[in-house]
Amino acid sequence: MQWLDDDFADSCDFELIGLSSHLPPQRLCWELNRSMGWNLAFSHMLEIAQKKGSSSHTVYRFNETGDAGQCAYHVVENKVPEGTIARFQGASALDYLLHMGEGCEQVAAMIPALRKVNGIIYAQSLDPLHSGAIEHLALIDLIPSED
Repeated sequence: MQWLDDDFADSCDFELIGLSSHLPPQRLCWELNRSMGWNLAFSHMLEIAQKKGSSSHTVYRFNETGDAGQCAYHVVENKVPEGTIARFQGASALDYLLHMGEGCEQVAAMIPALRKVNGIIYAQSLDPLHSGAIEHLALIDLIPSED
């Protein structure tokens, strides 16, 4: 279904980085806030249908306004005991996904900085269209935070 693939490609207005870390989500976000100068805070729980039941993934969000406009960063738990979000390109082994909306720093510049953050073991760029995550993350920036 070529038309469906084209629709997804048109809606893919974000970059995706996979992170491997032994830290729980709140501690990883604390380390990212400290190292990157961000202010990630709990946003909501993302419910994903799995083959058997569903899984809940924690989402943390930070909105940044700069000279280039507004950018939203989301840190999403990829791997939980009930299932994963991104399954392909080796992403099933990654613990977290960093979703970066339009206007954010380029992935090539972001990955070296992320690799220096305490608790991050590995960071890799992922193709959102082929990682298996696009259907769950394409509209994540439209979901209101649960403040």
